Amino acid sequence: MKKLSKIITLSAAVALALSLAGQDFASAAAFKDINSLQDKDKIIAMYDNGLIKGITAELFAPNKTVTQAESVQLFVNALGLNLDLVRFVKEPKASDYYKNAKDSAWYANAFIIAAINGLDLPSDLNPNEKLTREAFTHQLVHTIEIIGKLPIIKPVVVELKDQDQVKVDYTGSIQRALNYGVVELDKNGKFHPKKEITRAEAAIEISNALNYLKAHSAPEQGGESEALTAEQAAQLIKGAAGEVANLQIKIDPKAVVTRESFTYLLVHTLQTSGQLPMLKLVPAEIKDNDNIDILNQGAIQTAIALGFVQLDQEGKFNPKAGITRTDAIDIVGKAVKYLKAHPVPEQGGVSKAITVEQSVELIKKAAGDTNLQIKIDPKADVTRESFTYLLIHTLQAGGRLPMLKLIPTEIKDNDKIGILYQGAIQTALALKFVELDSEGNFNPKNGVTLADATAMVNRVKEMVKESNK
Repeated sequence: MKKLSKIITLSAAVALALSLAGQDFASAAAFKDINSLQDKDKIIAMYDNGLIKGITAELFAPNKTVTQAESVQLFVNALGLNLDLVRFVKEPKASDYYKNAKDSAWYANAFIIAAINGLDLPSDLNPNEKLTREAFTHQLVHTIEIIGKLPIIKPVVVELKDQDQVKVDYTGSIQRALNYGVVELDKNGKFHPKKEITRAEAAIEISNALNYLKAHSAPEQGGESEALTAEQAAQLIKGAAGEVANLQIKIDPKAVVTRESFTYLLVHTLQTSGQLPMLKLVPAEIKDNDNIDILNQGAIQTAIALGFVQLDQEGKFNPKAGITRTDAIDIVGKAVKYLKAHPVPEQGGVSKAITVEQSVELIKKAAGDTNLQIKIDPKADVTRESFTYLLIHTLQAGGRLPMLKLIPTEIKDNDKIGILYQGAIQTALALKFVELDSEGNFNPKNGVTLADATAMVNRVKEMVKESNK
């Protein structure tokens, strides 16, 4: 199954809202068909508290079973999953993740949300398939374990009188479901794994699962007010950047994430992926600007100008303060809202190789001279080595680079770099305009993407800005 970067969000109380498409409200008193259910009070309580949405009395009729599509919809709504903090360079379709899904179907959005939030569902699932008790329970247990980040447990094995009927792959999930209190055996000690699960049974299982989640969720689950970790910071920013967040966000996993470091990383990532416009900033007055690292000041001014962050009542940014998960989600949410409202040109092409014309325009911007005459074959392929050479050559010819005593960097694939380009690439590495990959390769023959080229140009601008101070 194709996976994109994901952001998982849960409401503070882990919402129990359930819904099925195209169905109307009904009074709990109308659920006469559930009177024989031992746990009918759970269903009525969920309805009375507004936690069951869009259902009719017929929902719980004994012969109403659950389809795979309805199951996914239940999971998504019950856990409050959404895409509020996720952006896509290209709008996803349900069929991107589940090959049998129809993109125009009522369940399509729920399928997309399930996939992005990492629900472990088979890519070849059949939306119209009726689910058995074992299949539904297996999917539910995996869902709450993933979303709730539940610790791995060694379940106390419960004897099932009909164990021989349970699919081997589902055995562990069902045992954990019994330990979690999600399901119970009947009075004869049977689970009835092959029986199609009714909607009432599904609702009760979900109610039990959410009650367990609220009582046993991982420490960070309710940690919106706790300090943001480096890993959480990277995931939030990748979600905001969208598909181009395949960019490697480098951050020390042990680093303390402050307001300034998080803001810089967010803005820098969006800039290097070509998703923020070039701004003529009128710097905001920040009362504690002297406490902000020089490297981070531009990003923070950009974030203020775009409305991602605000100063406090005293006009301070409090750069060294630790940032909470709540604050980080708020900043990312504002960034995503801005990006959705202001898509940049070439939005669909930031991960594709740039054209000759694009490379020329970017290098002119880096040189700070739009009137430069840069000669380049319009039919040429723009590779990492050719773009880097052209960038460095243009800057050197214009006297915009410092004189360097180069200590050559070891490049694992140096033998693949054209001799003409080697000096320029060593210069670009020394000035940190470019980086080698994790294996020490430059990948000179690869096409250079808009994201990569924009990142190089932004680094040039940072260097020029620093040298002019």
